[in-house]
Amino acid sequence: MMLTLLIVDDEMLIADGLCQLLGSAFSGRLNVLCRYSAAEALQVAQEQPVDILLTDINMPNVSGLELHRSIQTLCPSCLVIYLTGYSDFEYARTALDQHAYAYILKGEGDDVVISIVQQALNQQAGPEKDEIPQVREEEDGKDRIRFLQEYILDHLSDDLSLNRLAEFSHLHPGYLSRVFKELTGITVGDFINRARLEKVKSLLKSSRLTVLEISRELGFATDNYFCRWFKKQTGMSPHQYREKNR
Repeated sequence: MMLTLLIVDDEMLIADGLCQLLGSAFSGRLNVLCRYSAAEALQVAQEQPVDILLTDINMPNVSGLELHRSIQTLCPSCLVIYLTGYSDFEYARTALDQHAYAYILKGEGDDVVISIVQQALNQQAGPEKDEIPQVREEEDGKDRIRFLQEYILDHLSDDLSLNRLAEFSHLHPGYLSRVFKELTGITVGDFINRARLEKVKSLLKSSRLTVLEISRELGFATDNYFCRWFKKQTGMSPHQYREKNR
């Protein structure tokens, strides 16, 4: 029996766009439905099981958070993914307190949405008949780590603390740290450090950005700290590296 994904957003263009995107990406694997209010979404849940709910948080009358609580009563096993333009941490905290499956900011890109829905689908579908559940957990862990690597590379200027990455990837910090090291051979911190260093080198070689501008683009607190960090990694200052590689 095909699982059902319900998309809820009062902005019709966004809801319809997601419906088209996910309907195409999961054709034959998910029954993708689209509604424009919490009331309409609840009517669907009363008529049929909803396995995955992708909902905006900030909606008129009934918020996505309230919809989540009502959906859990009707469909206890439903996995809820929040999609919102609000980056306020309190929204994320409430979503996590309600055991939301994931929290995605609008603008993170189609690939992020598809990847999170794929993970939710894998969890709801359960292990295949001839597949060992350990195996399933290991493969899911690998998928999440690969996805996390892509996220890090695209967000080098953001907060990439272990706790933030654990929240984002829906993994326990200890498990994330262990599996990341097992799969990549380096720690999360080393991966971030290397990725930032390669990005800085590339910008120093090929861009007209000043050292201060590069420092800010990579999320360093001060340019002095950035310069000390770079010299520790390469043995030369950013200015010296730029001159050498002109």
